[in-house]
Amino acid sequence: MLRRLQRLAITGPLMLWAVLTVLWVLSSAGYLSQTVAMVLGFFLALAVAVAMRRLISWPLSRVAETAGQMAEGDLSQTLRVYESDEMGKLAQSLNQMAQRLRATLSLVTEEKNRMQAILDSMADGVIAVDGETRVILINPVVEEAFGLNEEASLGKTVLEVVRDYDLDRLFREALDSGRPVKQELRILTPEPRLFRVHLTPMRGGQRGVVALFRDITERRQLEKMRTEFVANASHELRTPLTSIRGFIEALRDGALEDPETARRFLAIIDEETKRLSELVDDLLQLASIEERRRSFRRQPVELASIIQRVSDTFATRVQQKGLRLRVDLPDDLPPVLGDANLLSQVFHNLLDNAVKFSEKGEIVVRARQENGGVAVEIADNGIGIAPEHLTRIFERFFRADKSRAASSGGTGLGLAIVKHIVEGHGGEVRVTSRLGEGSVFTVILPGHS
Repeated sequence: MLRRLQRLAITGPLMLWAVLTVLWVLSSAGYLSQTVAMVLGFFLALAVAVAMRRLISWPLSRVAETAGQMAEGDLSQTLRVYESDEMGKLAQSLNQMAQRLRATLSLVTEEKNRMQAILDSMADGVIAVDGETRVILINPVVEEAFGLNEEASLGKTVLEVVRDYDLDRLFREALDSGRPVKQELRILTPEPRLFRVHLTPMRGGQRGVVALFRDITERRQLEKMRTEFVANASHELRTPLTSIRGFIEALRDGALEDPETARRFLAIIDEETKRLSELVDDLLQLASIEERRRSFRRQPVELASIIQRVSDTFATRVQQKGLRLRVDLPDDLPPVLGDANLLSQVFHNLLDNAVKFSEKGEIVVRARQENGGVAVEIADNGIGIAPEHLTRIFERFFRADKSRAASSGGTGLGLAIVKHIVEGHGGEVRVTSRLGEGSVFTVILPGHS
């Protein structure tokens, strides 16, 4: 640039002086009038001035324009380097700076995308807040679990976003203490769910907290169910064992000497032993079904023949109780894909319940096509089920009428087995009932395509 200015400072005036001298000579010789010579000299001087200005200012304006575009974020601009003077070096420096900025921006963008991909793929929720507990980041798990929108949540306090005072207290505790905080919280999302929350203060001079949310609701429910199952199974096993032990002691204490009493006690022991055996068999069957429910042997099965065969096995019991059993099956019932033995168990358990809890009237088994599959209904006129018990009727060991169920000799596992088998086949089991009027159990199985 300096050399260019030096050349212009020397050659420009010399050229202008030479041309003006020629005009003066022509004017003196009479070839041009003085007025014309003055006008030509003025315009010539103006042209030289404009040319010198353009030669000096154009590179500077181009550099300024490109620098402005780079400042606005357009790093794709480059300056052409025509000379190796100071202006050329400036252009070259700007090009190198833009290249380095592009590389740095690419690395930052790549790192950001990598971190975002990690956050998006995490199974746990993440909320990050600043030193004022204002949200600076949430991941999709939190958005889905709490029904939030990240864009609408940014900049708001965690209390405004989640609306849980205990959670807000934990964030403030982690901020004030500078130490990690762990706790289990029940948060409304919108239904109550249990989370294990781990809050860690940010490091590196930045004040804030990152909270990790792990949903343990289902785990706690499973633990509760497991505890209840062990307790119920222990109780159900203890009852017949206590009865058997009591009658054996009675026989040892002298009842054995009375043949009639001994026979009665032995009959009771036999019944309790059968009950105990049935309970153990049902427990083993339920465990087996749960273990292999995803690997059932599936093949086309004609439900009509299975239902008819199972119904025939109840003919004697139905007659002894003074009931009627009607089977209504259409001729065009399509086949389903499943395990014939397990499906037989489903209808056996449902019919067994219908006969147990019915004292009069008719038991009806009917089937129909539904959404490409088959729906089978088993309706009775039995004691029915109270509305508050309908949601729990398929739980293990649950009995809606404990006094009647105990006298009927059931194990409390029949409907649980039904539910596991049907759901293992990709189907659904429903129940409708009115207390004192009867119940209708509906099994829906997908068709064989």
